[in-house]
Amino acid sequence: MPPLDLHVAVFGASGAGKTVLLAAFYRAQTQPAFQQEYAYKIQAVNKAQGNRLLGRFYRLEEGTFPEGSTRFDEIEFDFFPRDLPEPAVRIHWYDYPGRWWEEEPVDADERDAMREGLLRLGMSQVGILLADGAKYRSEGTAYIRWLFEHFADECDRLRRASAAAGDEVSFPREWILALSKADLFPPDYSARDFEREVCRDADEQLAKLCAVLRAERAFGHRFMLLSSVAAPPDAQVDPGTSLGVRTLAPAILVSTVEGAVREAQAARKEKSAKETFFEGLRDLVQFVDSVDDFLPKRYQIVSKILRFVSLKDLATARVDRLRKAREDALRKGDTFKAVLTGMVAALRNDEGLRAYHQNQ
Repeated sequence: MPPLDLHVAVFGASGAGKTVLLAAFYRAQTQPAFQQEYAYKIQAVNKAQGNRLLGRFYRLEEGTFPEGSTRFDEIEFDFFPRDLPEPAVRIHWYDYPGRWWEEEPVDADERDAMREGLLRLGMSQVGILLADGAKYRSEGTAYIRWLFEHFADECDRLRRASAAAGDEVSFPREWILALSKADLFPPDYSARDFEREVCRDADEQLAKLCAVLRAERAFGHRFMLLSSVAAPPDAQVDPGTSLGVRTLAPAILVSTVEGAVREAQAARKEKSAKETFFEGLRDLVQFVDSVDDFLPKRYQIVSKILRFVSLKDLATARVDRLRKAREDALRKGDTFKAVLTGMVAALRNDEGLRAYHQNQ
């Protein structure tokens, strides 16, 4: 059976840390210790891209931060269960350079590359907007408000320009707001703290951004802390220490399922106005065999996910129960269930609980 395809679009201004994050994301999850603890590992589909990411990480170990990306990249990662030969999940990572949101294309070639890259947005189930933790720490509320206003204005400009050129740009409906460089914050600072600050201080800007993206509540209920390396004051950078990097793929997976539930709820005329997310998920499971008929194409993989991960596991299962289910799946050679339950478990361990918060 071919792997499940998840598509994620990653955005951030120049200097926000996208390039370092990608290198740390890849390096951390290729290590034997990670595979032993989480029961899966990742591998770049393109060997040259994988080697390039490792090269960036090793330069980090020498104290050299890589230059930010200046072009659109699509990188594919396969997720392999421990000791099983076939991949279960493939993540397509679309990396949009920060300068696209800050400057005009330098020539016709870049304009064409931008057009092709932005058309991939319609394939993405989840978008990630990366806020620069260093700027947020120094500038506070003003920076977050600027980020939302700027991103909303640029998305609106892009939509209008694309429509004039005959293209239809479709943005992801599900989003994660992630704070990079989280090592600059106190050790007890969590994604829940970040959520409280943003929703308190930038609610108007959040509403504007949701309206521009034409996705009700797209922002404001999924928050992450990400630290690719530890860089304490007056100390050497430690690329071996990170926060949230292992939680990122599980957050993408769960966000995809949640997006499908909302699409399914919207399509059902008899839906109660008070229906909760998990009531919607229960109904979705009941119709899992026909769910592909009414879900948009980018969400049709959810019917496969729900055949391998139970409703209880997605909603409320404790981390020990999930780990047991994962190990049972490995013994049976059940590729999909092993990886998917391993990902859900990663959201409920100590790092996941600090690095990821969902308020709805």
